[in-house]
Amino acid sequence: MVGLDLETTTVALVFGLTGRTPSGTDGGFEQLEWNLEALAGLIGVRHRLMTLSYTAGSIVRVAEVALDSVSEPELDVGSARGRLTAVFKIPGVFWRDPITSTWTGSANAVEQPVTTLAGSTGPVTDALLRITGPAVNPTIKDVATGDTITRPSGLTAGQRLLVDCGQMKARLVTTDTWDMSAGTDVTGQIQATGPGSAHHWLHLTPAVAVGDPFSRVMLLTSSATSTTGSTGLEIRASRSFL
Repeated sequence: MVGLDLETTTVALVFGLTGRTPSGTDGGFEQLEWNLEALAGLIGVRHRLMTLSYTAGSIVRVAEVALDSVSEPELDVGSARGRLTAVFKIPGVFWRDPITSTWTGSANAVEQPVTTLAGSTGPVTDALLRITGPAVNPTIKDVATGDTITRPSGLTAGQRLLVDCGQMKARLVTTDTWDMSAGTDVTGQIQATGPGSAHHWLHLTPAVAVGDPFSRVMLLTSSATSTTGSTGLEIRASRSFL
């Protein structure tokens, strides 16, 4: 498929079922059949993505998945137990934080860390950027990859440039909003350079910080002219994990 940087991830889950009723009593083999049908209704969703969560202590990761295949259930009639395996595809490849955070940085800074995305092990490919004017020729560069986006024109005071890196869209708005349906479409005014820039904008990519594999950071270099104290750069995104 054109445009895929990485192969789709697959996850196999093994479900063990018993004949327990919702109240916790033993319902025997008949209840096991009801439980199998209930599970099939949960995982058998088609034509839309489901959210799969993984929890390990305080660590929580989520991914949008699609059901790929399900095995025939293995049943033990005597003990009223069953087992089946379901294979899910993760089209977006990466696990994500369950919440989205907003980082506020500077429109003129060299190698500034995006602190809200620290610890990511995978690139963030769907960040929302917001540049607040006044600013002329605002430019943002991902230090790890060299990916760069710029708008070779100016933002006046009160104007905001919204950039959806995942959808490769940009809007010019005059209100305090993140709504990508508001304002004026200026997608054609965005210039992107760097690896893969023909089919994506500004993949924010983590790098090991100061030789410590437990400390990973995303660095951005940003620049603009004719700025004031009102000029700003914000990024709204969730962390990404392999």
